[in-house]
Amino acid sequence: MTDSHPIPGVRQRLLYLHARTPSVFSEILGYTPVEPVKDYRAEITADVPDWPYNTVHDALVDGWQIVQFPHLQAPIDDRDLDVVGYEFILQKLEEVQDG
Repeated sequence: MTDSHPIPGVRQRLLYLHARTPSVFSEILGYTPVEPVKDYRAEITADVPDWPYNTVHDALVDGWQIVQFPHLQAPIDDRDLDVVGYEFILQKLEEVQDG
């Protein structure tokens, strides 16, 4: 199998962040990284969160780029979003080793 990536070893890492409000300075409620390695599975745990970022802005400062902002097309009641929050999708292009 040949490497089909434009830059050998560089792959797109994804980060799904759920924030309390649509502001990048808002507190994060949910954090799910997706790593571009074979057989990677996102883990869901009931443990107290120990995330590397407190806000979406913290992730931006660390080099992540927003590829999708929360969808806000329809008027909504924020109380319905307290558990899920507003979803930001971020990417970071980095050299990633399989294994």
